[in-house]
Amino acid sequence: MPSHAPGQTAGPTTFRATSPLTGEKGPSIPETTAAQVTASVTAATEAYRVLRTWPPSRLAALLDAVADTFEHRSQEIVAAAHLETGLAVPALEGESVRTVGQLRMFSRLVLSGRHLEATIDHADPGARPPRPDLRRTNVPIGPVAVFEASNFPLAFGVAGGDTASALAAGCPVVVKGHPLHPVTSTLCAEVVHAALRDVAAPHGTFSLLQGDSHAVARRLVTEPGIKAVGFTGSTGGGRALHDLAAARPEPIPVYAEMGSVNPLVIFESALRARGARIATELAGSLLTRAGQMCTSPGLLFVPEGEPGDALVAALRRELLAGGRGPMLSAGMAGSLTSALEEACATPGVRLAAGGHRLSAVEVENTLVIADADAFFAGPHLREEHFGPASVVVRFGAPAELLSMLDLLPGSLTFTIHAEPEDALAPVVALAADRAGRVVWNDYPTGVAVTEAMHHGGPYPATSSAAHTSVGPAAIRRFLRPVSYQNTPDAVLPAALRELNPLGLPRLVDSEWTPAAGTGPEPAAG
Repeated sequence: MPSHAPGQTAGPTTFRATSPLTGEKGPSIPETTAAQVTASVTAATEAYRVLRTWPPSRLAALLDAVADTFEHRSQEIVAAAHLETGLAVPALEGESVRTVGQLRMFSRLVLSGRHLEATIDHADPGARPPRPDLRRTNVPIGPVAVFEASNFPLAFGVAGGDTASALAAGCPVVVKGHPLHPVTSTLCAEVVHAALRDVAAPHGTFSLLQGDSHAVARRLVTEPGIKAVGFTGSTGGGRALHDLAAARPEPIPVYAEMGSVNPLVIFESALRARGARIATELAGSLLTRAGQMCTSPGLLFVPEGEPGDALVAALRRELLAGGRGPMLSAGMAGSLTSALEEACATPGVRLAAGGHRLSAVEVENTLVIADADAFFAGPHLREEHFGPASVVVRFGAPAELLSMLDLLPGSLTFTIHAEPEDALAPVVALAADRAGRVVWNDYPTGVAVTEAMHHGGPYPATSSAAHTSVGPAAIRRFLRPVSYQNTPDAVLPAALRELNPLGLPRLVDSEWTPAAGTGPEPAAG
């Protein structure tokens, strides 16, 4: 039955998030309509025609303005995120610092011009066959759709790394906010809009869409004006967007960070050298953010025998004594509980600690033990258990371990605890095949935002293993190369003009030339 009186039109569809801290409903948030999605993408397409002409200094100023405004309102944003997600305030404060740092990192990158990869090969009439003048640089790909993460509402949120890297590339951004923290999304969007006004960015450079249904996401990805997608979330969600994008008349890339078991292998030598410390540190890594980290060590390979037994016992004690916190939503808590029940119903699998749902949003810190036969027979044991839980698999001979590791899906990380005398070459080689980051005698949680970081991995960890969503190299997702042949200097992009007006480092006739500008920066071109 309609809820409105005859002769009246129905109001907009709304949704409300539920705080995992208090159980209270948040304010009603209007669901973005299909017409509004189209309007946002149309505005982004118009903005792209302007942004793609901006010199590096203006793009850098845009990013710095967002960083400054975000920093000014960080306390308000952190408070909202804490209420909506249940994540601890110190963790969110650190995430706020990271968000600001990412924006400023991309500002510095844009000013350096390294991301343009300007390359010049002068004409060589004496070559056989004769070689024309060729010049190549990277250009923005076009409007980008960004999907917020649930577990990192700031660093992978509205003003997070995907948005920052797309804006740095000169691409307008249309963000689909996560329905678990819509107020946080709104506050972050206000920050971005205020900063864009300060630098006179064109209307449509940024917009936020909100919705609790899949309709907004489907409409956004299938809009012809969108040229790439950045996503952080579940395997199911990322794969659905990837398939939608691939089925378009003009397929577009989807850079999705999805599920990851992040295997961690411990050799007996490491246990004998520092087993107690490994148990304590491993528990701390596993329970970071109540296990709701994309790099949480979810699958542990522990040798059979007394040192392995001692580690499992110590890890169990650490988890039972460890702190607990709410998961991001009741749905996530329910999914974890169901997955743990399925795992523990498998022959050869037992529950060593926890496993119970304590409330709508809280699950006990959990440790599940599986023998080799169960692991080989149970594909579900090789899937991500998102939350405060990990599966321990016991192994015997090195050959058995390698057979186990050969069954693993792609992951963001692969961790090895060993000593130099161990026969590690086959394991390290397999680790590099399975993951985007190999971790040695450390823990996978905590992703440094640096030049050398690769936060990606083979499917299902990501949909594009060649790209990272963290660090300066993340900008490459939203750029494409263009070569210019025998093109007059006056109409070339500034990065490729003969006198190098931007002062960029460039590869000229196969030799690197240092950054050294010779004149004022062009306003466009």
